[in-house]
Amino acid sequence: MKAHHINTPFIVTKEISNANGFLLPHVLYDKIKTVATYPVKEFYLQDIPNIGDFKFKMYKNAFVNDKLTIQAQLVKQDKDGYWVNITVTKAKSNTNHQERICSALFDFPLEKTYERANRTAC
Repeated sequence: MKAHHINTPFIVTKEISNANGFLLPHVLYDKIKTVATYPVKEFYLQDIPNIGDFKFKMYKNAFVNDKLTIQAQLVKQDKDGYWVNITVTKAKSNTNHQERICSALFDFPLEKTYERANRTAC
């Protein structure tokens, strides 16, 4: 299986934060749900189906003006579908280390293909 890695920048703005400057969790979830589709787009002929199952865990809060990186990676492909792992990080100030904000795992089911036989009379 070919490795599929995607890095997407994301900046926290006032519009997607609460009154205290914290990033709204549902906004982050919606964004990572969209980014999770990027590594699997090539496997579907039509629209990507709805997520079959997912795990989502917040570790830390993000604040206004934080520059986040959303990393999506196709980690598993089996007979039932594709699994995409998401990690959201931000650079720690004064170091070259990344601080993990949240992680998620999304399951995309295989596209059902229907074969149709065309028969003609001789």
